[in-house]
Amino acid sequence: MGGSLTLEQAYDRALATDQSIRIAYWEIRKANLLPWSALARLGPQITANGSYDRHDDATKTVVIQNGTTVVSGVSTPNITSVDLTSHVRGGAAEGNLTYVQPLIDMTVFPAYHLGTLTKVSTRLEHQFTIRETLFGLATAFYEVLKQQRLVEVDRETLRLTNEQLDLAQKRANVGEVTRADVLRATVTVEQARETLVQDEGVLDIDRNTLANILNFAPDTPFTVIEPPDYPSTLPVFTELLSRAYAHREDFKVKQIAIDQDTARRNEVIGQYGPKVVAQLDGSRGHNSGFANNSTYDWDALVSVQVPIFTGGQREVDLLTANRQIEETKLERDQAAKMVESDVKTGWVAVRTLQQTLKALHAQVVAAEQGYHDLENQYRAGTATSVDVLTALNDLNNARKDLAVQTYGFQVALRNLEEVTGVFQEARVQRSKIP
Repeated sequence: MGGSLTLEQAYDRALATDQSIRIAYWEIRKANLLPWSALARLGPQITANGSYDRHDDATKTVVIQNGTTVVSGVSTPNITSVDLTSHVRGGAAEGNLTYVQPLIDMTVFPAYHLGTLTKVSTRLEHQFTIRETLFGLATAFYEVLKQQRLVEVDRETLRLTNEQLDLAQKRANVGEVTRADVLRATVTVEQARETLVQDEGVLDIDRNTLANILNFAPDTPFTVIEPPDYPSTLPVFTELLSRAYAHREDFKVKQIAIDQDTARRNEVIGQYGPKVVAQLDGSRGHNSGFANNSTYDWDALVSVQVPIFTGGQREVDLLTANRQIEETKLERDQAAKMVESDVKTGWVAVRTLQQTLKALHAQVVAAEQGYHDLENQYRAGTATSVDVLTALNDLNNARKDLAVQTYGFQVALRNLEEVTGVFQEARVQRSKIP
């Protein structure tokens, strides 16, 4: 993909290609199996066993035989031995089928509840990942825009320093100024060129970062299009904080974690209850050999297992679960304070930048006027080159500060939506997995 790229197009591409979002999606798919895994504890179990035994018994017997041999009319006794081998062959086949049906297991329902809570939690984490990814993309997008503006300022500053060098050289040629003005202007030109090269390098890195987020092929050419400014109306802090508590998915996950730990504790408690299992066994066998016979039998039973003492492991697990619940509650409280801190920081940043931008705009206007006045005075010989170059440096810094804070303000507005859990809400809702 190449050509121009708007922020809205970048959002859509990130939703379609980002690996973190896909990983969160597969986490949901895995979590969907947990309730079924809990119910499987009450599912029937069928086991089939089969065997076949084949045997061959060989018995070797030596038989002595007496006889006579007649040679030329003379009979001679002849004794010979003969090996006789007898075989006894047979086989035995047996098949067994066992059907086990758990009837009562007190750990199933807490495990099922835990699986359901985990499904909800992973869906919230999926939404949070989408929001975080889109905000990270917006930050990288505006970083490229900011760096492009800084490069433009650097080029303009380099042009102005070259003009100042040409003017100093012309005045030096006619003896109006000393050679020091030319050298001073030359140093300023080279400093401006050095800054331009450095900022162009940073721009290449920022563009590569954005390309990686969007999964572009290496060195894909693209041009970012500056989006319209965000509405800069700043709601009151308490309203934003209430919105954050109601919408932040990461905070909701912390709250659900308490219920998950409670379900785990209930699962441990369920291990104290009895387990009832019904079992049916059936087997068939057949023997072959001297006598052929077949057998068939079956039996059914219902067993009740009541755990009385298991070495204290359940008690340890129960104490651990109770303490984990208390720890998770504290983590939830920590998360609430972190949410409050995030919202406060974001709210103050927007409020501060609103006022800062007004001052920076006025500063740039004053710096431009001051530079042009001193440049004209230098041409007339009533100002020094130091004055002009100082004014040019002030103008360069003012323009750069304005560029940095202008794009920083756009990011801060989006960050305020991010920390209150409503950034790109429409896209997040469209990407929800039912």
